[in-house]
Amino acid sequence: MPHHALRTATLALTLSLPAAALADAHAADPFAPVDLQYGESYLATTLIGTRVHVTEDTLDPRTPYPAGTVAEWDDIGEIGDLIVGVDGSLQAVVIDVGGFLGLGEKEVAVQWSSLVGVREDDDPQEYFLGMNATQAMLEAAPELERTPVD
Repeated sequence: MPHHALRTATLALTLSLPAAALADAHAADPFAPVDLQYGESYLATTLIGTRVHVTEDTLDPRTPYPAGTVAEWDDIGEIGDLIVGVDGSLQAVVIDVGGFLGLGEKEVAVQWSSLVGVREDDDPQEYFLGMNATQAMLEAAPELERTPVD
């Protein structure tokens, strides 16, 4: 077999292996059946801008709280951004903490698992995001450092 023919055959075999693996990976239906139920799943557009309340009370997403409970908790800020990993996982939410009318705010990254959707018994369809912490803890938390990307 001539040298260039051997090289062509090797290249063809090399290129066909990833293509076969890629075909297998795409054989499954890429569309996910989703049943959006607020409190069970959230759209990013819904989360961004959502106020976050903190309390030292134990948070239980399964039990409605008495009406007016959330108003007694500290409103510490709102979700300003989401940090999503390349694997699709929600790594953290960015909460804009402190300040007034956008001045003096700082961004704090909080684990998504630290936030709990809670509801009050007067409106079981409306959920609030609560976090088991204090306002002082969030004010003392390190500010998110954004690295410019070229």
